[in-house]
Amino acid sequence: MKKTKKKTKKKKKKKTKKKKKKKKKKKTKKKKTKKKKKKKTKKKKKKKTKKKKKKTKKKKKKKKKTKKKKKKTKKKKKKKKKKTKKNKKEKTKKKKTMKKKKTKKKKKTKKKKKKKTKKKKTKKKKKKTKKKKKKTKKKKKTKKKKTKKKKTKKKKKKTMKKKIMKKTMKKKKTMKNKKTMK
Repeated sequence: MKKTKKKTKKKKKKKTKKKKKKKKKKKTKKKKTKKKKKKKTKKKKKKKTKKKKKKTKKKKKKKKKTKKKKKKTKKKKKKKKKKTKKNKKEKTKKKKTMKKKKTKKKKKTKKKKKKKTKKKKTKKKKKKTKKKKKKTKKKKKTKKKKTKKKKTKKKKKKTMKKKIMKKTMKKKKTMKNKKTMK
């Protein structure tokens, strides 16, 4: 009898089930419904009706001004006396006779006066003859350089001291001499 080999059972691989990701449901946001505020109805204020006071104005009586009329005294115009008209013929006759009598004098012709032309006065210009003075240029003095003097104030003091000392010394000497003489 042939030995029958035991068939080794192949281990079945465990199928790893992939976990399905659960899709998250989107939360639908609820819209907030804004509550409408009720508008307060303003109460209309009643207008106060002002009572009109009747003003009783007293009418002033206007006094009528009585203008006194001034009587204008018109001056009477003097009436001109009317000249009695004479016949024209007589007038003409008279004129003619008058013409005969009058001898007309010739009018003198006035001679035109010549305008005098004013002569312009020509002023003679006087020539001013200025005598030119010769300017003598002075020679500039050459400035000597100033030598700075040494301050002698201190020295003076010293000299004074010396003088005083000398005088005292002399006195002392004389005194000594006198003593010796004695």
